[in-house]
Amino acid sequence: MSEAETTGELRVVVDAQIVLSMFLVRRDRPAARSSKRVLLGLLTDPRFRWLWSPDILADYGRGARAVETNERVASRAVFDRAGFEVLLAVLQLTPPVAFSVSTMRAARRRLSQATRAAERDLDDAVYLACAVDGQAHLLTSEDSDLRSLGNEYEGIPIIGWIELRDALLQAGLLSQ
Repeated sequence: MSEAETTGELRVVVDAQIVLSMFLVRRDRPAARSSKRVLLGLLTDPRFRWLWSPDILADYGRGARAVETNERVASRAVFDRAGFEVLLAVLQLTPPVAFSVSTMRAARRRLSQATRAAERDLDDAVYLACAVDGQAHLLTSEDSDLRSLGNEYEGIPIIGWIELRDALLQAGLLSQ
């Protein structure tokens, strides 16, 4: 019996695009928050486990720096750095997923086989490896490279934000 079957926890890998969008605050509507911020409330719910690795946190950090220095984004939104740092700290209260070299190689190999060169971002392999070795139930992504793999990788569904929200509602982790 797997850990998920005994604990009933939903194990999810969240890509950087979804994380970063959680902390963008529109300049024209500063009181409006991203609907994705509901994930923050799940961090203390024992039925939900946000899977991460040091490589994933580093990717989140690189993405945050890119967002903060992007003039086009900065003209429309402010990045909530303090909230982002709190997320990183809270994630580190749970153990990281250690993934094997062979799992990482397989993920990089799969990404390198993308038909379009623009979809061959081998840095995204950390999300796939974390999902496989972390025994994720879902990998949620808005990244075209990861989504180009199809609906699943190694039996793990790759879903967008709307599908994740629906899965969380169905699991009783969110209320409408």
